[in-house]
Amino acid sequence: MKRAVITGIIFAVVLSVFLMMANYSGAIFELPERTYSIEVHENGYADITETVTYKMKKPFRYVTYAIDLPAPMKIRNFKIDILQGPPVLGGISYDKKTENSISTKILFSRSMEDYIPVTDNRIIKVAFKYTVENILIEGSDFTQLFIKYVGHGTVVRTKVLNVQVSFPLNFGEPLIYHHPWGLQFKSKEIASNLYKFEFRNIPKDCFVEGRFVFPGLSQTGTDYFMKNLTLKDVKDLEALYSRRVFLYVSGSITYVLLVLLIPIFIYRKLGRENPVAYDAEYERELPYKDLPELVNSVVKTICSLPGDDAIAAAVLDSVKKGDIQFVEDGNHQITGLRILNPNSNRKTLFDAFRIFETDGVIDFKNVKKGLKNQRKAQDFLKKINQWRAEIKKNVDERKYLDSKGNVIAKTFATIFGVIIPLLSIVFLNRYYEPGFEIVNSYVSLLMILTSGIGLVIIAMRKDVFSRWSSEGLIYYLRWKNFEKFLRDFSLLSTYPPQSLAIWDDYIIYATTLGIAREVIDNLKKLYPEPPATPVARTAYINPVIIHEISSFRTIAASTVSSSSRGSGGSHGSGIGGGAGGSRVGAG
Repeated sequence: MKRAVITGIIFAVVLSVFLMMANYSGAIFELPERTYSIEVHENGYADITETVTYKMKKPFRYVTYAIDLPAPMKIRNFKIDILQGPPVLGGISYDKKTENSISTKILFSRSMEDYIPVTDNRIIKVAFKYTVENILIEGSDFTQLFIKYVGHGTVVRTKVLNVQVSFPLNFGEPLIYHHPWGLQFKSKEIASNLYKFEFRNIPKDCFVEGRFVFPGLSQTGTDYFMKNLTLKDVKDLEALYSRRVFLYVSGSITYVLLVLLIPIFIYRKLGRENPVAYDAEYERELPYKDLPELVNSVVKTICSLPGDDAIAAAVLDSVKKGDIQFVEDGNHQITGLRILNPNSNRKTLFDAFRIFETDGVIDFKNVKKGLKNQRKAQDFLKKINQWRAEIKKNVDERKYLDSKGNVIAKTFATIFGVIIPLLSIVFLNRYYEPGFEIVNSYVSLLMILTSGIGLVIIAMRKDVFSRWSSEGLIYYLRWKNFEKFLRDFSLLSTYPPQSLAIWDDYIIYATTLGIAREVIDNLKKLYPEPPATPVARTAYINPVIIHEISSFRTIAASTVSSSSRGSGGSHGSGIGGGAGGSRVGAG
């Protein structure tokens, strides 16, 4: 469970960094406010004023504005008013200026090589005024204004967008739709023929459009006709859009819940053990006489391959039994080992170490040096893994743990909790329809959350979704209670080892349980002088030797791993079809 919690924390940090990077643009400006005011006339014309407030964060030269409209709409009388900011020393230029498109640059510096310094986040406010002909679109039985207040292409978010739309009184009351879904509405006011809207926190590169539909209105003077489009078509399009948004969002939420709930169901069906008749608080003596590596496989790695601690524990146990002898230098420091009984029941483990044997001695310096060699590291790793597999086979034969639930839960989490959500995120960011930008952001966040749930499930201990047999559970609990006894100094001091031989057992099985350092420290508090037994004496004088022996497999795996890496929609009808939509920038 601890590993799952750590995984969850790491994922939360990664998600936070991802979100910050997604919202970071690196732009030299912000857009604290934009206003869009449009007054529609009976003849199909409209007067538009867009006011853009730029907040400059770094030295700058210019600001930009661009807009494109579809034919037969036409832009007339385009004007620029600088409402606030420094003098325009470099002039106003146009990259493009046609009946349908405007792209302009307002150069405040004298040249493109000069920059204007920024103090206290300088504000620039510019009003862009123009008239649009044929802005109204007449369908077969309705007329609509379908316009973008903000278009694609702005590289920073807009904090506040104020929109004001007015129509002739004789137009009647319109049906109003806004896209995309998920926009933050701050307020909405309607007074007769005047409509006011306030939007907040519009994402970068996201449009905002409004559709105002007047049923039965015709002969407005516009030359923009879509007579094949009916009022029912428009209503159907908007209804379809709403349904799809609902399905996207509700489907994603349902998916997250399923990824969360199905593993819970698996746990309840396959992961809960039957009660056992065992209620001891701790174990003062070795619960069983099994090899320490087998105990490590069952208790520490939950019926999986034994871990690195098992190697050190097996070596210490072999020293105790006389199959191995430690080699010391003149300062009583352990420098290696000598195998006295190569045909013991740990022959495969001994064969792994004998790869580095010279004149009957396995020097640890030579072992670490040899493990940097690709061939020797592979040979050592092969023998060690063979030995680990033998232990695992022995454990499996006892049938202590039914891991079917673990396999099902983690396979489910891998496929449905990680792979599919990540593929969905890639797809949503590469292929999306207009009007689904914010929906895709929400869905992506939900898929990231799903991936987090999947990773946490994958990181959970094997026995969470597995089921211990009654015998296996008692075996596990007795060893855990023995571990609790060894770690509790007050218990250990109350019931100290009764013989020197038991000291060796304590240290050997503390090693296999991964608590050797703690237990050795506790024993030193009880008996400061090193005992004469081979294992306890070694642990007292050379406690680091346990970690050193445990690290050999990791070193070999790192050598082998590093070697392996070295080798190898249309305008006027569909969502997002609103005309226009300016984009702004600065440099």
